[in-house]
Amino acid sequence: MLTLPEKWAGWLSRITLLACLALFAGKALTSLVQESATWDETHYFGLGKYLLQSGRWDVRGSILHPPLAFYVSALPLFLSESDPALWQPDPGHAKDRTYRGTADVGRGQALLSGQANLGDRLLTQSRSMMVLLALLLGVFVFRWAKLLYGHYSAAAAAILFAFSPNLLAHARLITPDIVVTTFSLIAMYLFWRMLKLDSRKHAVAAGVGLGLALLSKFTALLLLPAMLALACLWGLCRKRTPLASYAMVLLVAFAVLLLGYQFQIEPYVAGILYQRDHALSGQSAFCLGQYSENGWWYYLPLAFVLKTPIALAAMLAAALLLYLRRTPAPGQDVDRLDEFFLLLPAATVVAFFTIEHQSVGLRYILPAYPFLFVFASRLLRASHLGRRWAVPVALAWYVGASTWIHPHYLAYFNELAGGPDRGYRYLVDSNLDWGQDLKGLARFMRERGIAKVGLSYFGSDSPERYGIAYDWLPSMILHNPAPGHSPITPSRYLAISATNLQGVYFPNHALFASLQARTPLTKIGYSIFVYDLGR
Repeated sequence: MLTLPEKWAGWLSRITLLACLALFAGKALTSLVQESATWDETHYFGLGKYLLQSGRWDVRGSILHPPLAFYVSALPLFLSESDPALWQPDPGHAKDRTYRGTADVGRGQALLSGQANLGDRLLTQSRSMMVLLALLLGVFVFRWAKLLYGHYSAAAAAILFAFSPNLLAHARLITPDIVVTTFSLIAMYLFWRMLKLDSRKHAVAAGVGLGLALLSKFTALLLLPAMLALACLWGLCRKRTPLASYAMVLLVAFAVLLLGYQFQIEPYVAGILYQRDHALSGQSAFCLGQYSENGWWYYLPLAFVLKTPIALAAMLAAALLLYLRRTPAPGQDVDRLDEFFLLLPAATVVAFFTIEHQSVGLRYILPAYPFLFVFASRLLRASHLGRRWAVPVALAWYVGASTWIHPHYLAYFNELAGGPDRGYRYLVDSNLDWGQDLKGLARFMRERGIAKVGLSYFGSDSPERYGIAYDWLPSMILHNPAPGHSPITPSRYLAISATNLQGVYFPNHALFASLQARTPLTKIGYSIFVYDLGR
């Protein structure tokens, strides 16, 4: 394989980074405008504006997650007016954590249906804020790979970031997942730099990064034991105890957390307790044709296998094999301890959610992916020269898979699963169907001249916002415009979300089982199945 002079390789890697950031933004922005609000976005929408303005955590949904994602996504809403009546807490429950943790879908639907959000203008702007934040993640992925493995690996890591269907799926949504993913990697990178350089400046920076991660999602608490273990391991290997620096990181992180909560720690503690109670209560889930309220240990490992591009999985397997064989990078003996800063955080996240069975989507282990991108990029330094052709081939396959699924990133399943068309047989919910395809259904109805459908919708957005006329079919929260009528109507066309088709949240899981023997007329974004009963 031809190698360029160091200066040229540096320029090439930086150009690759800029191109990848532009492509990531373009793919994210052109896809987010085509999708309706997902299940969680509806009740997160606008919440950050209320929290910043009032400084109170007394309305529904306010303690469900730490507020950083709410703050960032709500910035565009400060340029518009919203009905203050939507933000009136219930005086009798304003301190009750169950009330404050419960989603307020009605409030979100009202905000989304308001004049200020005409044409989803505010929703698009709020989502765009998350895309901007994700670009910061791409920069740090590139930077870490460059410091560890060099320019070629940095370019490869940038490509793995920019074309990740799973990152693209969640970087476009106003949820905490991309925020905690971004700041988890940044915090760990800065912590590693602090130990490498023995730098007080980097200790402060790592504390800020950790604080922002803690402000993103409660699962960022997993960083604390991971950092402590790495600090102890570093001390053993380097004969230098870094616990004082670790303590400084914790102090700065706590200060950032306290500042983010406007010097009120009670909502953070209440949120943790609410999440604990929610986990103990069970969570309906579907996996490989089975149903459970208590989950399966293999749920997220299976989701990782089926929803990770095969090319990335192959690169990770090769990189891990070389790591275990203690194969050094040609021309650069990368310290194995340095690489442990990539492997341990990723393993910690996956291990935790393998033990904690209430997770119903790959998004819970999304923070592992950026660490794995950096680690996989070691192949461009550790491969033998005669085999380096395999890495560009894998990257080309990876790019092709991501480009092919555009704009339906949430529904991505790899070739092992049979692609997104067959994904519903294995997993549903936020792995495939999160209520994102109402816009697509409306377009399909207009193009076919379909006036009304029977609708069983898994989501929290409002079909009426997109002009969808429907007869109500059993759904979780879908408004029934004719509650006095039989719920099963003789509509010729039926539109059913994949999660409802599998009956995950219905007492009778086989409610729509007879439809699975039929061939759908079409699938909207792979998540809504449309049947023509007249055929």
